[in-house]
Amino acid sequence: MTVTPWLEPAWQQLNRARLQSRLPHALLLTGSEGVGKQLLAERIVHALLCESPDQQGNPCGQCAACGWLAAGTHPDFLRLEPEEAGKAIKVDPVRSLCTGLGITSHGGRYKVAIVSPAEAMNINAANSLLKTLEEPTANTLLILTSAAPGRLLPTVRSRCQQIQVPLPSQQQAIEWLAAQGLEAEAATDSLLLAGGGPLYALTLHREGAEALLNDSLQQLQAVGEGRLDPLTVASEWQGDALALRLDGWRRWLQWLIRAQLAPADSIAGNMAQKLQTLAESVDCQSLYAFLDRLDSARNALASGLNRQLMLEDLLVRWAAMPTRRQKNVAQGSR
Repeated sequence: MTVTPWLEPAWQQLNRARLQSRLPHALLLTGSEGVGKQLLAERIVHALLCESPDQQGNPCGQCAACGWLAAGTHPDFLRLEPEEAGKAIKVDPVRSLCTGLGITSHGGRYKVAIVSPAEAMNINAANSLLKTLEEPTANTLLILTSAAPGRLLPTVRSRCQQIQVPLPSQQQAIEWLAAQGLEAEAATDSLLLAGGGPLYALTLHREGAEALLNDSLQQLQAVGEGRLDPLTVASEWQGDALALRLDGWRRWLQWLIRAQLAPADSIAGNMAQKLQTLAESVDCQSLYAFLDRLDSARNALASGLNRQLMLEDLLVRWAAMPTRRQKNVAQGSR
């Protein structure tokens, strides 16, 4: 498996629980997109289903179970994801998953399921999962991964042991990306685009998404400075890349907020320099409010919402975003 040093503390905690037979029936792995939640979940699966893992939980790679896992055919491992990226996980696949977890395991060991991303479950799907969470079968483990656990039903969250997977330090992330073949400047810029998640940064780099996101950032700067009509940008952003652009926008808002609250933690690099002026001028409270509005728009993408009107509303509000100076003047005039 891919070596990711920043995941080791979380893995050691889980492996100790495995060795001491103290694993819960349900885990919720939370953390930023691309931080490695899926890798951690799959490492648990291999440790539990391999016939002779070592003390560190490393699978032997030789047994029949390891062969089935490598081929994606292990009968005791279930995986549930949206049928298409960005779509909801519906109730019928969740019911099938729960039925599968209730069947006696093939190898007399664990039955394990991963639901990712868990926040993609619609309300009916999440409610359907509750019975399995409340009345788990012996020797079963349900692993939920989520970059937005606040979007999960509180009743689902409360029935899982939650483990937060933290972002690595910038240096750790850049060193890891360098080991994957990225140069330092490309690694730094990709990290900013990915919100600090190294695995997502690597995906963006390999898919060539930096150019699109860099263009989106320049357009947002121009809209904010009054140099570009927001309605023109709204029209251009229509298309298959809309979700990627909105995700990038969200990450930049988070970066701007962090840059104001903890300047020492800000990421350096070309992309960061383009955002620095905004970080120094835009009011932080306004950024939080806009982030909430952007999240609502992202969540509604699959609902049939008129995308053009949604984008126009967001970009017009972005163009009118109050600066710190404007807010100070307004407060001083009271």
